[in-house]
Amino acid sequence: MIASKHWQEWKKSVVDDSIISLNVISIFDENVYEYLLYGLPNNERRNDGRLRDKWLNRYAPLEDGGWWVSGLDPLNNWQPMLWGRFKGDNPRIIGSKDKPIKYESPLKVANRLTYFDVPSLIWDKVAKRHNIKRDHSPLALQNTERSNPLCFWEWVQLHTEIPIILTEGEKKAACLLSMGFVAIACPGIWGARVGSKHQEKLHPDLLPMAQAGRKFTILFDYETKSKTRYAVYQATLRTGEAIEAAGCECEIASLSGPEKGVDDFVAARGESAEALLTEIISDALTLKEYKQVCYPRPRGLSKKYTPNVILNTRYLSESILVSDTQQRTESLKNSYLKKNVGQTNIPTATLPNRGLIALWSDMGTGKTQLMALFRQLHPQMRFLNLGHRVNLLKNLSERLKTQMYSDLEQGKYAEVLGLSITIDSLYKLQNQLIEYGCVFIDEAC
Repeated sequence: MIASKHWQEWKKSVVDDSIISLNVISIFDENVYEYLLYGLPNNERRNDGRLRDKWLNRYAPLEDGGWWVSGLDPLNNWQPMLWGRFKGDNPRIIGSKDKPIKYESPLKVANRLTYFDVPSLIWDKVAKRHNIKRDHSPLALQNTERSNPLCFWEWVQLHTEIPIILTEGEKKAACLLSMGFVAIACPGIWGARVGSKHQEKLHPDLLPMAQAGRKFTILFDYETKSKTRYAVYQATLRTGEAIEAAGCECEIASLSGPEKGVDDFVAARGESAEALLTEIISDALTLKEYKQVCYPRPRGLSKKYTPNVILNTRYLSESILVSDTQQRTESLKNSYLKKNVGQTNIPTATLPNRGLIALWSDMGTGKTQLMALFRQLHPQMRFLNLGHRVNLLKNLSERLKTQMYSDLEQGKYAEVLGLSITIDSLYKLQNQLIEYGCVFIDEAC
């Protein structure tokens, strides 16, 4: 059984009811110890079988309850897996920084991956997405014996053309499955590989799926902190290398933000989420491309050119004024001061009105918001937004209030004031000779 609050939490992640029912339960009181501490050796129990007090005291906060998720075991004929993950309503606090443990795994037991028990209706959705006709006859549903039915994951093994998505966290994998993507949940960004650096290999749970011709797509969270992004880069790179070493293909898909996880991304976009997510996944980078594009080496403007202005600020959009008249400049400055009473970091630069402007700063520092402000102040100026990846361009198009080229007939491009188009499609403008007041090139580096 699952408590209402836990059910609602999974529904908030846009997970199908049948997946929740088959894979998630609520546990309370002493039952928590049975799920999380089954791996403790016998010497950690008293003669009467009761856990020693140190373990009872350490895990006591979890007696308030929480949800437990577990799937099927790929190393035990797809039987229900003993291992799983627990999210407590009252998490334990550890360390000097009082950091709560959001997700708990069984103690003294090697981490596993979660293959959800997939119901028939989701199975059909996956088959439809990949244009595979699924035969529901009794003969097709049997494996070697009539008493041993073919389960979803055995069916996926038979169809190596189906790509598998690896994501961090169970709710995210369940959300992807609910939309017809095949997804496996890793217990964190490092969970799909085992071993030390330069001697790593795929996690044993993934080996049954590591077949010739199989493609794995890594889809981790959208991050903005440099330290976290670098950790994700390292985990992605080393997981990808382990995938390729096993003879499979590897691609890396990236969320466009601002939502962190794919479940939040889907929830925020409603009916358009599935189509957008399909484009994001189809637009994934190869491992080689990922190394070239995403390596977070220190970068900046070329040493050949000295920056005119260097700012030390959290958000560029709060420190650079976007204006074409002194009156607007004063208005923006007054608005900023009113919003940030008591602060001394008032805007320290004004965006030039003409010329080639090179703007470099880290992800999440307000570059797009700066251009959104520019659009607000210049609503009648023709604006061209150039990007190199369709999924990122769509997100930018929404934020900059422009129209996507893919939504327009080719001859209609000149009729809109704001247009978003990929670099690869610029040739479509060659016969229309449109003059733009501002051209914004995203990811110019």
